[in-house]
Amino acid sequence: MIKLLIALLCLVLLPEGKAQNLSENELKAAFLYRFSQFSKWPPPPPDKLSFCVVGNPDLYQAIDALLQEQQVDDNTEVIELPDNEQVSQCDILFLSQQNRQQTQYWLEDLAQSPSPVLVVADTSEGFRQGAMIGLIADANNLSFRVNLTDAKRRGLNFSAHLLKLATEVR
Repeated sequence: MIKLLIALLCLVLLPEGKAQNLSENELKAAFLYRFSQFSKWPPPPPDKLSFCVVGNPDLYQAIDALLQEQQVDDNTEVIELPDNEQVSQCDILFLSQQNRQQTQYWLEDLAQSPSPVLVVADTSEGFRQGAMIGLIADANNLSFRVNLTDAKRRGLNFSAHLLKLATEVR
């Protein structure tokens, strides 16, 4: 529990006490933002970092608000994806509570993509099916698991700081 609290404080760059008032989607947005900062894409790095969200309009809004609040430069955007037509524009793809068939649909499409995409899922099933990070909410906790083997195979790498905070690294 203490490790999770430290992770949360490290990942959410907010004034003391504000983290307690955040919704689950605002916390997930903060985690995604920090995942992007602790991830390294192969050269050349993306010119524009694109966060893509599938199946969670509230998370899309939370990421957009966070990027504006953090005054992130114009080289970052948030895209809400209703289908896979724009998936090639994504650098980070968040799959929200997808069923097995839908998760496979997105992951198979990404396998054809020439550039690496950091895939984050919010279910254990999505993580087992091939997401590189599983951002899992259970009871009163939000934790994450990392599939480092799959990430490296796709050309992505994560900072040691991120890996230390994960509840599981494969």
